[in-house]
Formats: sequence, C-alpha cells, structure tokens
Amino acid sequence: MKCILSILVLLLFSLNSNSQSFYGGIIAGTTISQVDGDSYGGYHKISPLGGVFVRNAFNDKWGMTVGIEYKRKGSKEVKKNDYEITRIYNLSLDYIEVPIMVSRNIKQLGLPGVFMLDIPNDLYFDFGFSYAYLINSKEETNGIISQSSRQFRKYEIANHIGLNYRLSEHWLASWRMSYTFLLTPIREHSDGNVYWFNRGQYNHNMSFAIKYEF
Repeated sequence: MKCILSILVLLLFSLNSNSQSFYGGIIAGTTISQVDGDSYGGYHKISPLGGVFVRNAFNDKWGMTVGIEYKRKGSKEVKKNDYEITRIYNLSLDYIEVPIMVSRNIKQLGLPGVFMLDIPNDLYFDFGFSYAYLINSKEETNGIISQSSRQFRKYEIANHIGLNYRLSEHWLASWRMSYTFLLTPIREHSDGNVYWFNRGQYNHNMSFAIKYEF
C-alpha cells in the first residue's frame, strides 16, 4: 500500500509540473457489481464509492486523471428453491483503488458528412487502468461466513472506460465500467482449471458518481 501512495504522489507532481491546467476534486457515488465465474449472474451487488482525484488538461482535447478511491466490489444473489427456502449469497471485496485515466474531450457527436451534434458542455471519454489493494474480503451464505481455502488475490489490476459530463463549472456526472485484467483473476476457479483467457473469477462492475472539482 505504501508503494501505491508513493507512485501516486510522484504522478501528481509530474502531472502538475507538465500540464497547462491542474484541478483537484472529490468523487462520491455507487458501484453495481458482479463476479464473472462464480455462477451468480447480474449486477445485484450495490455498494458505495468515494475518493479524491486530480485532473490535468494538457490541451483543449486531451488530459489525464489520477485518483485514490474506496470501492466495494463483489456479488450477491437472493434465491428461493422449490420449497420456498431462501438462499442468500453475499460476497464483499473492499479495495483501495488507484485509477489512472486518459481523457479525450468530445465536442461533437455524429457521422461525418451526414450529421453532427454539438455538445453544449464538456464531455470526456476516459480509458485507462487501475491498481487496487484488497483491504478486506467476506464471503457468506445465509449469514454464515465461508471458510474456503481459495484465497482472493491481494491486488487487482483492472481495465476501465468511462464518460464524464460537465453539469456546471464545478460539478460533473460520471459513469465508468471496470473489468479485471484477464491474466490476473481475483481468484482461481473452484476446480482449479484454466481455459485460455478464462483463468478464474473476475470483478465486473459499473459506477455512477458525482464529481466536484475545485
């Protein structure tokens, strides 16, 4: 974790010294998530998201954002069998995540030569990756904590894409999709098998948030 913070500090100073515009801010919102490979489908896990970030605009089109976020991922399923017995599965994975995103400011949308729609406010398309450290994990069924021998990886590398739309001078609405890097699953399959790029279980989540820039 100390390594993550050191890298972030170096990035912040580097970006600050080489950028034309430098902004800081806070982010708060909600994450909906599932875990691919656990046999429970759907974005049924709803959790909080919060953190801080810095954004640098290199010019009127390109920029970069670096942050530190608390994000809870995992999966959840509530299911009744034929005998009306309810089974509740809940997996919670708490991460401290450092997303590093490149952004492209989109001024127009449409088909060149056919139609173009002007965007009245800033619309940023983001893409990048993150390094996350697992600070806590809990897997339970009907309130009973699982004692599985399969341990979760203590870190996660994930790919991200997202959109940010400026609502006013200081406020932005944000959407982001995240997926664990295919070669580093968060946990192996229960049978231990590996199928090409399907090497285990993967976090798959979307976040919806509000950002405030200083």
